[in-house]
Amino acid sequence: MAARRSLGGGRVLGSGRSLAPPAPTKPTHQRTTSLLSPSESSVSLSSQTSSTPVSTQDEDIMSKVATGDQGPSVLASVSSKLMCPICSEEMVTLLQLNRHLDDNHQNLEEVQQDEVKNWFDQQVEKARKFQPIAVLNQRLRGLDVFEPNGVASPPRPASAQSPNRQSSPARASAGPPPPEPRVIDPDEVVSRTHWQRATGMDACTDPKCGKRLGTTNGSINCRHCGKLFCEEHTMYQMKLSRSAKHEPVRGYWCRVCETCYKSRDGYNDHNGLERNYMKDFMDVRRRTVDKQYLEISRLEKRLTRLTQLLANPPPPESEPGATGFLRSFAGNRNHLRSLEQSVVTWEDDAKVAQCPFCQQPFSQYSFRRHHCRICGRVVCGDPDTGCSTEIALNVAKDSDQSEKNGNQVPVDVRMCKDCQHTIFSKADFAREVSQQPPDQRAYQNLVQFQRGIQLLLPKFQRLLQTLQDPENPPSPAQIAEAGKVRKRLMDAFTQYDVAARRIRDMPTTLPTQEKLQKAVYLQASTFLHLHMLPLKSLPKIIRHAVPNGARTSGSPLAVIRKEHTNGLARRDSSASTSTTSTANAATISALEAEEKELRERLIVLEEQKFMVQEILNDAKKKRRFDEVNALSGNVDDLSREIDTIQARLRGMDFEGAYLGDIGG
Repeated sequence: MAARRSLGGGRVLGSGRSLAPPAPTKPTHQRTTSLLSPSESSVSLSSQTSSTPVSTQDEDIMSKVATGDQGPSVLASVSSKLMCPICSEEMVTLLQLNRHLDDNHQNLEEVQQDEVKNWFDQQVEKARKFQPIAVLNQRLRGLDVFEPNGVASPPRPASAQSPNRQSSPARASAGPPPPEPRVIDPDEVVSRTHWQRATGMDACTDPKCGKRLGTTNGSINCRHCGKLFCEEHTMYQMKLSRSAKHEPVRGYWCRVCETCYKSRDGYNDHNGLERNYMKDFMDVRRRTVDKQYLEISRLEKRLTRLTQLLANPPPPESEPGATGFLRSFAGNRNHLRSLEQSVVTWEDDAKVAQCPFCQQPFSQYSFRRHHCRICGRVVCGDPDTGCSTEIALNVAKDSDQSEKNGNQVPVDVRMCKDCQHTIFSKADFAREVSQQPPDQRAYQNLVQFQRGIQLLLPKFQRLLQTLQDPENPPSPAQIAEAGKVRKRLMDAFTQYDVAARRIRDMPTTLPTQEKLQKAVYLQASTFLHLHMLPLKSLPKIIRHAVPNGARTSGSPLAVIRKEHTNGLARRDSSASTSTTSTANAATISALEAEEKELRERLIVLEEQKFMVQEILNDAKKKRRFDEVNALSGNVDDLSREIDTIQARLRGMDFEGAYLGDIGG
């Protein structure tokens, strides 16, 4: 017994000496005690051991409890053993028993009662399928999504979440459990004075519902407006104050109708919270821009001062010892250099071994050093790299000199690429924005022609409808107006085609630019083929209109038949052949004129169909499916027009016109 041991999965604390049971021959006390009250041998603060008696496997623990007439030997024998009341495993200490109960018997399995459980499940399933219960569950199913008006439960303390378990006295002394969160009923807090009273014959206030309120459909007051609604139209929630007003911050969740829910403040705001950071960005950007503008202003002042000195130089000082041409040349050169160095200090040539831009080493003769007249740095003058170039400027002279020698003086100033960009980049950008490239100007011209055509086409369509009205023959003024509009449209279409061809034939070296130009021309060709067909039919309509305002009814074939009928009547009545021969000649000439016009139209349409078909095949090869649909429609329209003209050509009755029985 002196060795340590582990029983029932528990851990033993302390030495083996404290685990030995007390000797039964030496009782410590003779007083009568109860087994339910702790004794000096069962509770010890120093050894943390206990000798509470437990029952055996076959007997209950309460059957062994003595009330006072038991002897001390029975108490000693009972208190010498500790056993688990569930699994009857022998324990040594009360602490071990507590740990064993917590570890192994915390979640007890319920006793399976299959027969009772199966019967109960069957009854629940029958009740669930019962129609009134199913309807009620369906009505109340949406109530689970409502927000509760309770305080969130506090988080568990860290000691309770620790895996190391403590003894039951330690857990008991940790403090009382946190109180359950109190659920607030909004009907007890929010005002109900504005509620509509039920009369027993009420209907749902929703205009699309109108159901009778009662047990089946429900009768619920909207907490905001107070009107009565059914269950279906009060499945919304919003936060209300105590006075039933919308309070999204400190309000209580209340059940409201759809109208109040969707008309609350902020529901129709489709944009979230916006915060304008433009001022902060401008403040940050302003520092950079101001610094850049300051640098530009500084360099521009240097350039202005330098150009004014070069355009209006002061008289040079005479150098002693130099005479003639050499004196004047050396003096002018030195004077010019002194003027340039007076604006900015030049960098020493000996300190710079290579160009700061292209990194090419300088030499004495082949690759010379140059100075930027604006910043004074040493740079190269290689034209391939463009590290520094001479900028030609025209500077105005003084007022007294400009009257004699002109207004401006050409001046060349050498600048490095950095100074050029700093001084001229802003002006170059403004000039590029103000000027349009040639392709953009040509496209704008094309768009203007297209807009003019689209404005004239409705007027031309109205005139065509007037000319084709069989009940109201057109007047000569209407025919003349239609001819003028047609001529204007033809001129506009011609200019439109020329502008489209100009865009297509513009020279370019970029493949994307060439593709763009071809796409613009293809769109213009589609527009022409789509809107030029009505213009072809106007000469026919004008030709068939009689000058006095009457129109012939039908085609020239109908005119032939009409003349034939009139000729027969006149022959039967008067037997004159001169009139019939004249009518026969007029009929033949009308047929020939119509045939000529139809064949010309047929040639034009077949040529247009061939061109559109070629464009369609090219679009299919290049997989431009958005253009294929429009081009296919144009081909179909042209095919139908060609078939119509061919049918009219086949229907002309030349044989009857040339027979002798028609005209005589």
